[in-house]
Amino acid sequence: MPQLSEIEAAKRIRTGTIDNLYFFYGHDIASVEAYTKRLISKVVPKDCQDLNLHLFEGKTLDLGELADVCEGLPMLSERICITINDLEIESLKKDDMSYLKDILSDLPPTTVVIIYSTGINVYRSKTRLFDKTGRFAAFCTKNGVSCEFKFKSQNDLAKIIITKTEKQGSFISKSNAVYLAQKTLCDMLVTNNEVLKLCAYANGRDITREDIDLLCSTQVETDSFRLADAIAKGDAKKSFSILDSLYADQLDTVTIIGGISSSFIDLYRARLARDTKRLAKNAAADFSYPKNLEFKIQNAYRDCSSYRTERIRKCIQYLSEADLDLKSSKTDSRIVLEKTITKMLMR
Repeated sequence: MPQLSEIEAAKRIRTGTIDNLYFFYGHDIASVEAYTKRLISKVVPKDCQDLNLHLFEGKTLDLGELADVCEGLPMLSERICITINDLEIESLKKDDMSYLKDILSDLPPTTVVIIYSTGINVYRSKTRLFDKTGRFAAFCTKNGVSCEFKFKSQNDLAKIIITKTEKQGSFISKSNAVYLAQKTLCDMLVTNNEVLKLCAYANGRDITREDIDLLCSTQVETDSFRLADAIAKGDAKKSFSILDSLYADQLDTVTIIGGISSSFIDLYRARLARDTKRLAKNAAADFSYPKNLEFKIQNAYRDCSSYRTERIRKCIQYLSEADLDLKSSKTDSRIVLEKTITKMLMR
């Protein structure tokens, strides 16, 4: 069976098409957990789980015990379900990996094994799995189902936010749902928590942008872009107001400079795309932006039309010099950053 997308996996689970082996992983941890729970409930009814659901932790997995459980017979149910959370595939010795594959490639028809990763990193880079994990995913694809849960785009997540909000008895507009998705960097786990918080606060009324700004914690990348945009526009009052709020959130100067630098690089890439008559989606593809961060280049593309390329380039140079100053001098870090922002504003 080929590697499945999240939509394909959802359809198979919904229609009751059950395989013997599953490997769920991906950056969207909330979806990994949600689909694992959904699949468990399909494999074994809730009133039969005490006898037929077996939970293993990957860090303490005993392969001999796993083999014995896999050979067991279901009681008062069609199947038994075995879950293995956070299997450290890269740490498995060659013999243990061979033994594990022997177990998983010869499962009884009444046994379903779900291996899912939520607390360990399985990626060598943003999109590429570690070598052993990649080969294991291919093995699971051959013998069952392998599914990667990627971060969702802001529009996809906005639809989910609207649905979740309505289920909680409140309402949120599409524009505000997109705004919340951007504010959480399209992280499903963070978004779920923020939706519950907002619905409890709204208590049945419409959720406003003011509610979102009041209650939802901002990811540093979001405020860093607002700060970079204010600097690029020469708005000193807004620039230092945003900087004050970043320090109020107890962020250190190195983190703030890193965020501003990243945002200016987004602006620079977007400006170059405009200069060469390329679209925002082309720039996102050219620079390999993950789906959950595509909005950064899209927003930069929207806002950079009046910024001169040379000015953005010079701001990046000032930030690079500030980073070097922080690492090589004993000057107060906030003073270094404020002087740098002043230079960029004067420019």
